[in-house]
Amino acid sequence: MSVLPTDVPRFLVTEQIRGAAPDHATRRAADELARGDNWGQAGCSNLDGSDGRLLWAEFAEGKRAPVHTTVLLPTTHVACSCAATRFPCRHILGLLLRDQKSALDLRLPPDWATRADNMRSGRADTGSDVTHDSRREKLIAGMADLQRWLGDVARQGLAGLPQSRRHEWPAAANRLADAYAPEAAREVRELSLLPGSAPDWPERLLPRLGRLALLCAAFQRLDELPPGEQADALTAAGQPPRPGDDCVSDTWLVAGVRQEYENKQRRERVWLHGRASGRWALLSNVRPAYRLEGLCLPAGAMLTGELGFVPSAWPLAARPTTELMLEDIPDLDVLPGGDVNDVVTGYAAALAANPWLRRYPALLDEAFVEPPGAGSLLWRLRDRRGHTLPLPPRFGHGWHLLALAADRPLALFGEWDGTHFTPLSARRDGWRALAAWRGVP
Repeated sequence: MSVLPTDVPRFLVTEQIRGAAPDHATRRAADELARGDNWGQAGCSNLDGSDGRLLWAEFAEGKRAPVHTTVLLPTTHVACSCAATRFPCRHILGLLLRDQKSALDLRLPPDWATRADNMRSGRADTGSDVTHDSRREKLIAGMADLQRWLGDVARQGLAGLPQSRRHEWPAAANRLADAYAPEAAREVRELSLLPGSAPDWPERLLPRLGRLALLCAAFQRLDELPPGEQADALTAAGQPPRPGDDCVSDTWLVAGVRQEYENKQRRERVWLHGRASGRWALLSNVRPAYRLEGLCLPAGAMLTGELGFVPSAWPLAARPTTELMLEDIPDLDVLPGGDVNDVVTGYAAALAANPWLRRYPALLDEAFVEPPGAGSLLWRLRDRRGHTLPLPPRFGHGWHLLALAADRPLALFGEWDGTHFTPLSARRDGWRALAAWRGVP
């Protein structure tokens, strides 16, 4: 006979779980699944020697093999055997939602749930040690080859790029990938799409080519650079070093999460803010899109644990050095935000320290949402001083933000890349993610 657990801690609220969905379709499917009846066996197990709970469920899938899903609390390690390519999937969120509504019965877990828990690594990538292995020489040679190629592009001019020489960009990117510079290769592939894409493509292309040229110059004298700048150059190429001695133990607010999918890979960025330290931290990882396993950290959640920061002239990237545990702490933090001028000034200072910084954590305390005006297709955010920041092209949540604001200013957290502000979460009764909202053109 199962025993209904009592006094189960509630680390998340329902809206945080629903907001963790990567898109509106997954959110809607999770809601339907949590209310539905196509569940097989399900339950929870208390882990020996800890306060952790292992949630597990089996879902019927017609004639196909049943889907097995597990969630480990309070570390939020999750795994699912379904064929979805969006993370977390509807089964993970449905399991969390059903347990949130009424705690699952205590039961002995089936063998597959125990195996999934034992196999779940949950360990973050600790970084490379390219400064001390055989890849270093190949990386430096690859960046020298990129510098020669950039010189050829500059000498031949940009005018002919939209019509010819397209094949040169993928070839240059492939050489960089072979030289252990995946991020530099990714940048070259992105730049290959710019020529001829819009009337202002030269203005968009030249600054990024300049940053690549600066990166090549940094690799020419890599050993002469200060440790932080050397680490920034390695990170920009795609070989971030391991965290150093800069470790911070704190209670962290999940301010925002962003996922991007390309080439069957899922790139995830999780922005954290330390309650006591006041520091921003960026957790990032790249996984195969079909691998539905990892940490599920919804916006607004509170975590405790220690982070080790990757060396940098402007430290942001970090990795957990201990397990990050959800805490049943109200989201009452007032994050260090400001107006548009504060965002631009902060980004300029960060970019001066690390010229290859691509995204900056930006928070606007009071932002008014403005629809596209005459002669513009972009939504904008305006502060009380009248300064504005453009939102990305084809931003699909402008009308939602406008309705949420109701003529009042919003607190918004997002990423600023020097051109567009990409909102990730809005504050209304806690921080809520935007990704699960239904996009409206």
